[in-house]
Amino acid sequence: MVENSKNKNLRLGIIFMIISTLGFSFMQIFVKLTAGKYTLMQQVFMRNFVMLIICAIYILVRGSSFLGEKKNRKLLLMRSTFGYMGVIFNFYAINNMVVADAGILQRTSPIFVVLIACFLFKEKFTLERFLTLTFSFIGAIFVVRPQFNSRLLPAMVGMSSALSSAIAYMCVSKIGKSEKTETIIFVFSLFSTICSFPFIFNNLNIPDLTSIIYLILIGIASAVGQFGLTISYQYANASDVSIFNYLGIVFVVILGKLILNESVSIYSLIGISLIFSMSLMSYLLNTKKNREKKA
Repeated sequence: MVENSKNKNLRLGIIFMIISTLGFSFMQIFVKLTAGKYTLMQQVFMRNFVMLIICAIYILVRGSSFLGEKKNRKLLLMRSTFGYMGVIFNFYAINNMVVADAGILQRTSPIFVVLIACFLFKEKFTLERFLTLTFSFIGAIFVVRPQFNSRLLPAMVGMSSALSSAIAYMCVSKIGKSEKTETIIFVFSLFSTICSFPFIFNNLNIPDLTSIIYLILIGIASAVGQFGLTISYQYANASDVSIFNYLGIVFVVILGKLILNESVSIYSLIGISLIFSMSLMSYLLNTKKNREKKA
């Protein structure tokens, strides 16, 4: 019975991680569509302000806590701090690089997640996880074929985004089910909104209707990503489900084709095949291990 519950939790963790990556992929596209029209901090503010409103309404409806339990405050603050840094770094990379290049840099966060999970939080690190992560990253490179001939700073900032996000993800994983999903996201959104508010008046422009819609959609897509991510890490270990974050590369390529008219090459198809294969292998290995323990 316990093992069946573990398998169910793993499946749910994977499903919500995929939903999360889809949400964040849409967010990247909308950020790119507003690049050059608004400053970095205006984009960051709108992302978090819209999420704050969504979470506040959800909490009022459900009657959940706004700030969470006292014992979790330090982890919530740590998660919010590194999550906020990750958003700023990621948006900077998207605004100053090809969106696919920024995407692959952000998708290196699962590598950091596994390393942090193993060395700081003592989660078990297996050869299968290492190989799965490695080949998934290779697949991501095939998909994007990044041309790192732009300035070095955006690329380094993009990597910093992955590291910051990985630390934030691990904080969410450690908080686990002791806090409601909406509470974790509300604290993060409140922290980020307050921190970014003083900077939104620099070069403030009156947005047109299309831009307003894009800015709001940044927040909505981010909310989908954050809810999916937080729920995923509450159901399963970070190192078990973080591999599926690489599917975001596939989503960005598809959305880039549909919305930005980016073409998909044979290399992209090879990379997509690698990513899906490694994601499926990760799932099957974990399911098999749970069944063997049950037997």
